Amino acid sequence: MELDRIEKVLRASDVKRLVVTSAMLAMLPRANPDQDVPIRVFDNQKRKVYEFKLSSRKRGRYKKPVFQSRGWRVFVNDRGITARDLLYFWEEECQIHGTRYRIALYKPDLFPRL
Repeated sequence: MELDRIEKVLRASDVKRLVVTSAMLAMLPRANPDQDVPIRVFDNQKRKVYEFKLSSRKRGRYKKPVFQSRGWRVFVNDRGITARDLLYFWEEECQIHGTRYRIALYKPDLFPRL
């Protein structure tokens, strides 16, 4: 069953590491401040699985959880992500595989809305 889809306009800082919104965080397993949590995400458009690491920032003013890992950077490079792209994130419950996370990307500079 597909649940609500989270929509996020990406900022330049998200290209390096995606700041996980409160709505996304509510879907994900609890972040462990001492250890990264691996999150497998299926790219709905490329039909490819990526593994992101959910981390709690240990330094800086903002302690928000982020996806920062080789998997996130590979996804960014594979998709040519830039600031202002629109990211969709959602979870699905599957009887066989349990909870699955999905992601999709919309590039407004390539496909402007009418």
